[in-house]
Amino acid sequence: MDDEPCRLLQVQDESEGDEVCGRLRAAGIKCAVEPLPDPNSLGSFMGGMPVTAFYVLVNESDASKARSVLAGS
Repeated sequence: MDDEPCRLLQVQDESEGDEVCGRLRAAGIKCAVEPLPDPNSLGSFMGGMPVTAFYVLVNESDASKARSVLAGS
């Protein structure tokens, strides 16, 4: 990704993220699926590991277009 990445949306798992990214890439939008700390977890730990969530990341400059693409499909 070229500029500052931002979290577009949270997905249940990597497979769902890959599906979303496929739609975004078809529209010419660069994206990635990343496991990141869940800001809603309040620092909780599960099995000694911090709770993470999967997020679809896009360039900040593409966020509005990405939301439009996903809203239209």
